[in-house]
Amino acid sequence: MDELRMFKQFISSAEHVWTQIASSPMGKTVYTVNGVDYTPLPEKYNSKRKISRIFRRYWGKQLTEAMIRNLQLRSLKGKLCVPYGVIPPFPTTVQSVQVRASLPNQRVVQAILIGKGKKITVDYRLIKTGNATSFTIMKRSGRQLDQRYRPARPVAAAPKPFINPKAAPQAKPRGKKKLLKTP
Repeated sequence: MDELRMFKQFISSAEHVWTQIASSPMGKTVYTVNGVDYTPLPEKYNSKRKISRIFRRYWGKQLTEAMIRNLQLRSLKGKLCVPYGVIPPFPTTVQSVQVRASLPNQRVVQAILIGKGKKITVDYRLIKTGNATSFTIMKRSGRQLDQRYRPARPVAAAPKPFINPKAAPQAKPRGKKKLLKTP
């Protein structure tokens, strides 16, 4: 199997895995908590560890954590649940793949994804670590535009209180004082 065909199948499978897990509980019991409907995941996805193992077949640690966070999992009545509802259509089918850069243990691949009337171009950084025979996706472009891969929102820092500069205590210099040279 040539490398381009392998990357095409690998990226297609990687793009489908989040939707596969998020849509797996359709038709099951629905629990409502604070106005949000949740439904339990099937047995093969009933823990974060199991989901993480599935994602880690394709994705690096940071992307796996982002994908799990964006599933919005919640434990209800002893079962791991996801929000119930329609999953937005994501372009997940790989139309074409092109290798942009090639190093011994990494590749930069550009793929055109299609699906549900959308067509997007995405860049992937694939890395092979150690003696592994398969690649892992370490970076993906367009993360802000896709609900599945959005990074965590930074927590806004609390505003600093206004301090009158005249009233602020002066910091004492540490160590030896440097002498200025005289002209």
